[in-house]
Amino acid sequence: MSLPESWVEARLGDVLSRVDTKVDPQISQTNSHFYIGLEHIESHTGRLLRDAEEVTEGSDILSIKTAFNAGDILYGKLRPNLNKVHLTTQEGICSTDIWALRTDEVLQPNFALRYLRSPAVYVRATQLAAGANLPRLSADAFDRLPVPLPTLPEQQRIVDVLGQAEAVEKAKKSVSDQVDHLIRTAYWEHFGAWFTADGLVDPVRIGDYVANSQYGVSEAMGETGTHAVLRMNSITTSGWLDLTDLKYASLSKKDISSTELRDGDLLFNRTNSKELVGKCALWRPVTGTYSFASYLVRFRLKPEMLPEYLWATLNSAYGKYRLLNSAKQAVSMANVSPTGLGRITVPLPPLLLQEAFAKFVREIELLRAQMLSKLELYSELQEIITQRALIGELTAEWRALHTDEIVEAGKVRDALLRKHGAKVSQSSAAKPSLTKQADLIVPPARHRLLADLSEFQRQVLTAFIEYCQQSGQPLFVEDPEAFSRFCDDSIIAERLQAFGQFHGNRIRRSLSQLAALGLVAKITLPKQDPDSGKCDYLKAFRPLRPEEFTRMVDVQTLRKASLADADQQHYYFEVQLDYETSEHAGATGMFQVMTVVDEEDKDFIHLVDQGQHYASLDDLKEDIARSLKVEVWQVDLEVV
Repeated sequence: MSLPESWVEARLGDVLSRVDTKVDPQISQTNSHFYIGLEHIESHTGRLLRDAEEVTEGSDILSIKTAFNAGDILYGKLRPNLNKVHLTTQEGICSTDIWALRTDEVLQPNFALRYLRSPAVYVRATQLAAGANLPRLSADAFDRLPVPLPTLPEQQRIVDVLGQAEAVEKAKKSVSDQVDHLIRTAYWEHFGAWFTADGLVDPVRIGDYVANSQYGVSEAMGETGTHAVLRMNSITTSGWLDLTDLKYASLSKKDISSTELRDGDLLFNRTNSKELVGKCALWRPVTGTYSFASYLVRFRLKPEMLPEYLWATLNSAYGKYRLLNSAKQAVSMANVSPTGLGRITVPLPPLLLQEAFAKFVREIELLRAQMLSKLELYSELQEIITQRALIGELTAEWRALHTDEIVEAGKVRDALLRKHGAKVSQSSAAKPSLTKQADLIVPPARHRLLADLSEFQRQVLTAFIEYCQQSGQPLFVEDPEAFSRFCDDSIIAERLQAFGQFHGNRIRRSLSQLAALGLVAKITLPKQDPDSGKCDYLKAFRPLRPEEFTRMVDVQTLRKASLADADQQHYYFEVQLDYETSEHAGATGMFQVMTVVDEEDKDFIHLVDQGQHYASLDDLKEDIARSLKVEVWQVDLEVV
């Protein structure tokens, strides 16, 4: 990482100290405390998930806690991948799964907060955490992590810039809060009469209206697999599905069948911390194949009780209260079994009233999705802005205008660091910039394309070139082992660490996009199975050779020339194949066709029968040629 000359690089342990003031419940029986547990901090945003005025009496505290002051940073050391970091605004106590961190004189708390939340920290912290089920980050590992350190005036400038960009997150929260308020208001308007001072009207047990229930899968998960797996963190505290942080698993036919998800299925979080257990979400079909993990249970209801009604009931104040009292505590986790959920009583309003409410919920779901999808575009931009701000790219002009101030502040900072014996290094340009590296591998005519690439695509391009130059081999993206080695390689990990973990599918898409732009070559190569001796032709990517810099232009010229004679016309299509559906239908080794598009991305799926199972691309070519009424040799196909 290349930093501005006025920046230095230190270690977190040099500029952050842990608060070690403890509160013993046996000594503090009569005092009240504002208490924050790990479960109260929202992942990645650091937002508290409950009212700031809530306090816990000393007699209710079951173990020794850490006392913190306003301005301290609370950092969740348990499961650091959740990225739970919060800047406190009042004094209180926190769980021992949280470090209370206090900044040194050279570090502005709000700058430290943003850096600790960045992928540069939480991705590396996740890698360093030890423990299988409940991974924890050690103090030594945390203290050794590097931190880029501008002067205090520049830290404040960066905080101010990012504060403006963070308005998007506030807008997303505002949208979510308003939608939740609409749902709660509509629920009370429809069903408030069934909750009286004397109890529920027409109460029934939930279990009597469950048609069937199913626990989720316990397969190992990673960045690839046949199915995306929903986990406990895939359900928000308000009962919405969050599909932004997914893991994948390769499932058996039995698991695929048993955990199938249908429109209106209820997903219930049976195991979590006591305050979060019982989260419930509605499943709506989306693109892709999904399953769910063992900490979730899928419920399908009988026709007399609609899923939208039960979903809103379980996420209401009444539902949360009943779930909290039904939870069984076990060490650090709580559990509500399907049987325990089934014992909870709820009102049973008339079906017509439930249907009216369900219709309203679907309308709100659509509105919410439309609003959040627009804000997601800005969120991606905000992530890029944050990353660039934390390495000094956004404040270059500001530094040029405040040179004298920076020099003086730098002297003070460096003196303080030396006084505390901090291990620091001056910023350097040890690595050439991404643009300079790209200049070496992209022909001059295509330099303009770099400006159109996203930051992720540029990093993938540079890392891919480095990897292939070192290995001397093309990258077989259709060979799972070869592609996994590529994704796990230190070159790739270092280049993409700022973007988080598990980018297999995103890397594959980026390489295809780079090939479409003519920046890398997409080829098909034979690869022999060492066990069976069978030779398969797999898709691969490699860097462009000098003679290929004009390849795309040459191809286009030849194709245009071929159009001069209609009898010699060639048809070029990209096709996407589906082997999985054919296998499920008993046609192992065959495939169905998912998409057929031409060079201009126009849809030509009408040329084939999507229900047919094909044994080879030659068979598919024959079908397309027959539909076009041309010879087979005039049809070229490329699998994408």
